Amino acid sequence: MKKLLLAAAAVVAMNMSHGAIAQTGSNAKDDIAVLISQIQADRRAIVLQNMNLTAEETTAFVPIYDEYQAEQKAIAKERVDIIDKFAKHYNMTSGTEQMDSQKSAEILKSWMKLEDRDLALTKKYIKRYEKVLNSTQVLRLVQIENKIDALMAVEMAQMIPLAQ
Repeated sequence: MKKLLLAAAAVVAMNMSHGAIAQTGSNAKDDIAVLISQIQADRRAIVLQNMNLTAEETTAFVPIYDEYQAEQKAIAKERVDIIDKFAKHYNMTSGTEQMDSQKSAEILKSWMKLEDRDLALTKKYIKRYEKVLNSTQVLRLVQIENKIDALMAVEMAQMIPLAQ
């Protein structure tokens, strides 16, 4: 699994530049969308390779996992939209709007709501996974997902500057 995660990180790193929002502003949304798309494309393969499921377990698991990923894509799109809103208001000097307290509060509130929805979605699907996998397998799945999410979070953290 470590090799697969490192390979996914390397692919992402080759295609992303650090500080993308600070440097490109409007292209940041596209850069982050590409990052999310690349990781999601490899996510299913990484998960399946590392779950060590039997053929029967795989048959039961995959449709549920695919539904989960479809719902995750909607959350990922919202995440990109929030980051784009931040980029539009990030201390730009080209005459665009500036970040103020109200915009900062709106962005933070939107982000927290999105994080809550993401956690609720994970909890919802854990219940479904438990119907076809044992508890250890479900825990392993959550760990794999968290590792992939951590890779994505590191990349986004490098691209997104701190609010000013």
